[in-house]
Amino acid sequence: MQTAGSIEPTGRPTTSNASPRTAPARSSGTSSAAPSTTHSRPRRRIIGLDIARALALIGMVVAHLMEPEGWPAEIVRGFPSALFAVLAGMSLSIMGSRGVREGGPALAASRHGLLVRGVILIVLGEAITPFAGTINVVLTAFGICYIALACAPRWRTRTLMVVLAWTIILSAVCHVLDATVGVPSQALTGAYPAFAWASYMIIGLLAHRLVTGSTRAQVLTAVIGLPLAVAGAVARNTIDVVAAVSSDELSTIIPMMLIDPVTHSGALIDIVATAGGALSVVSLCLLVFRGTRTGWASRLAFPLQAMGSMSLTVYVCHVLSAGRFLSDEAPLRMPVLGAATILFTLALATIIRLRFDHGPLEWALRRLIRTATDQGRPGRTIPELT
Repeated sequence: MQTAGSIEPTGRPTTSNASPRTAPARSSGTSSAAPSTTHSRPRRRIIGLDIARALALIGMVVAHLMEPEGWPAEIVRGFPSALFAVLAGMSLSIMGSRGVREGGPALAASRHGLLVRGVILIVLGEAITPFAGTINVVLTAFGICYIALACAPRWRTRTLMVVLAWTIILSAVCHVLDATVGVPSQALTGAYPAFAWASYMIIGLLAHRLVTGSTRAQVLTAVIGLPLAVAGAVARNTIDVVAAVSSDELSTIIPMMLIDPVTHSGALIDIVATAGGALSVVSLCLLVFRGTRTGWASRLAFPLQAMGSMSLTVYVCHVLSAGRFLSDEAPLRMPVLGAATILFTLALATIIRLRFDHGPLEWALRRLIRTATDQGRPGRTIPELT
């Protein structure tokens, strides 16, 4: 989602997976949120990331409206939202890269832009929640993580890994506390546990540094990530969490809650499995869509790329349009509505993308951030009341 999302500043759809270390002007990009007195060349989009965003959005639509059964259901349980969060972390790294590279005022402006983005996402998430029906809106969690991690793009890789380890541990501990003595805030547990979503975004930051520009890393990540995702899906159906919790024995409850594979629990198996699945999807998309704008695969997948390039717009429209049909009394499966939503979104996103560089909400978000972070505004004298 450009919530997270599709936030590489862009020209027209395009591009190869250039390494942020070897070609900073193309893959690091500049944040639309980081104003500068110099005008840099707009960075082309990374097609594979846009495709991955589109797959995450489609997975969410299927999970909300189509409710598949069996193994197809496991694919859309937890994996799309985790993929969305990992991609948000990659976008966070992309948006912060110019400030990290230039330092000084550019770094301050970049961080300011990320903070403003986080506040806007929180406000937008709270605004659409009353109309979301049974959908748990993820934008508030993303906004909190953008604010908390605004300084993270400049951290060393080793520091990010240490912080990641702690966020994963704290996420599992919060899940244990929620099952035993309770936690002071639902933000720590709930549908989108704060530490779990911060973990996904830090994983995305690391993936942008270590995976985006390396074919070898992409292959290795896919080879390792897919088995982890499958193992996690198997664990959901084999580990009896309900029986463990109902035992009322802390010696059983605590270790079970630490590793709980249930979707959105924020426990160890849940985070490792869904993050592994997300990274494998990102890696496969980067591997497949490595060509330039003339590549046949890129042209064939242009509707998907268009959808992924305006993920915030697509997500908000989906929540508002589907929310009215989703209530506790609504049928579990609405396959016609789900299929129509996906096809209509692909068609409309393609039309918009052929004419404009950004979706409506992406454009509005960029304008708001640029206005809030504009360093060129003149001073103003405010008269004091006497």
